[in-house]
Amino acid sequence: MNLLCNLISIFKNAIKCNKNFIFLPKNLFCLQFLKLMFEEGFVANVREINSGKFLKVQLKYNLNGNSTFRDIKLVSTPGKIVSLSYRQLTKLSEGVGIFFISTSKGLLTNNSCLKRKIGGTGLCYII
Repeated sequence: MNLLCNLISIFKNAIKCNKNFIFLPKNLFCLQFLKLMFEEGFVANVREINSGKFLKVQLKYNLNGNSTFRDIKLVSTPGKIVSLSYRQLTKLSEGVGIFFISTSKGLLTNNSCLKRKIGGTGLCYII
C-alpha cells in the first residue's frame, strides 16, 4: 500500500509541475499499474532505463497543455482498506472517472471488473 501512496504522490506532483517524464522503480505492481494507465490513455509511453532497474514514464497532455487527467485520489489507505463488491461498482461506475481495483484476477479497472462481474479492493480513483 505504501508503494501505491508513493506512486500517487509522484503522479500528482508531476501534473502540478507539468513534467513530461517521471521515473519509477521497476517492479511488478508499477508495471501493472502503468499498463492500465497506458490502456486508458493517461500515459503516452513507458520505457525501461538504467539496465531495467527503472521505468521512464512519459505523461500525456492534450493540445491545451493540460494533463489527460485532473487528479488521482486514494480509495484505500494503509489504515483503511476499502473492498468494493460488484454491486457497489455498478453504482460507482455511473460517475465520471476510473477506479483501479486489485482483484483475484490481477489489477483491473472498474469497467473490466463489471465485464467480468467481480469486485475487489479499491486502490485509487482517477478523474
